[in-house]
Amino acid sequence: MTRIPTSTTPPTPGRQRERDAFSDKEAAKMLGIPVTKLYRICDVFDAVADDPWELIEGEFFEYEPGQARKRRFYEEGVMAIAKYLEETEGGSFLAKLREFFTHHRARVTRALVQRRIVQVTQDRSALVIRGDLVFLQQRSVMRVLGTNGKGMAGTLRRIQEESAGLEGAEGLEIDVHFADIDSKDNRHWSQRGIARLARTMQDRGRITKARKAWVKAVADVAEDCFEVQRKMLESHEARVRAAMDRARSKAKSCAVSQQKPIAADPNPIELEVHHLFDVVTRPDLAAQEENLLVISSALHRNFHKWMGQYPCEPKDFVDYLLRNELTHFEGSASTRVRQEQRQQKLIHRLELLQVCYEGNRLCY
Repeated sequence: MTRIPTSTTPPTPGRQRERDAFSDKEAAKMLGIPVTKLYRICDVFDAVADDPWELIEGEFFEYEPGQARKRRFYEEGVMAIAKYLEETEGGSFLAKLREFFTHHRARVTRALVQRRIVQVTQDRSALVIRGDLVFLQQRSVMRVLGTNGKGMAGTLRRIQEESAGLEGAEGLEIDVHFADIDSKDNRHWSQRGIARLARTMQDRGRITKARKAWVKAVADVAEDCFEVQRKMLESHEARVRAAMDRARSKAKSCAVSQQKPIAADPNPIELEVHHLFDVVTRPDLAAQEENLLVISSALHRNFHKWMGQYPCEPKDFVDYLLRNELTHFEGSASTRVRQEQRQQKLIHRLELLQVCYEGNRLCY
């Protein structure tokens, strides 16, 4: 067995991606208005501080770097402007146009909420699927709702007041609306719970119209969107298992040591499938054959002990090989050139994978 080094520590993981936002052209296209009109509406929002239509930088939009007048809009910002258009221009359109925008904005609403749900479910460690319910970690739920800890606490207090004071008011049920995974400090909320929270924020929350536009959208479509995502996640897991089985069946030996599992050996090695970009942080690559490396169970175990709890990427495996496993590529004098070529080929494959997919996510 390879000795596990004690003095070498793995590299720290890189920064997470910045929050996604729509360009002004994308936002205007979704809203069905020209970009010039989009900015005229922004001027209206900005004209009076602390009014119901205030757009807050960092929460509803961000400025393009180095361009003080050009903005990128978050989902909440697009929804706030859509709500403003409904309230200020809804009665001025002909019936046909009004119907078109109603359906168009309904599609936009669903797409925006679905997009947020897809984003927060990328981290599989933050969710648990139980039957037809997807329980999402509370920090991710707050991101779906566009609120913070204080807003969450206020919403829960209002739900308790409703269920205690109004006959027939829906309360919160454990394992239906929420679940305490492992402990009460690790609360998760299901799609039913998220919709319930959103409805209370919409009806009783002390929030601006802009925020109410977003939580209404969540209340209306979150359950359907989570159901679609649940089926996709379960289908994805089946594809990952199938890809791993294919990789394992194709492999004849460990990609590093070239050891082969021999049935007659009293202690045969076991081959396992290693995800070069790990499954939790890069689920989009989990079923990609090029992201799978078949290695011995001992080497697999040693690598993850070396990495600790950090997420891993191909560059980490290269680092580990160069620091700890080069003896597998030395060979005798007659095979040294061939072994060096094998080492170079493997490292080239891993470095190419790193360059191709670092910061470049696929749909899955």
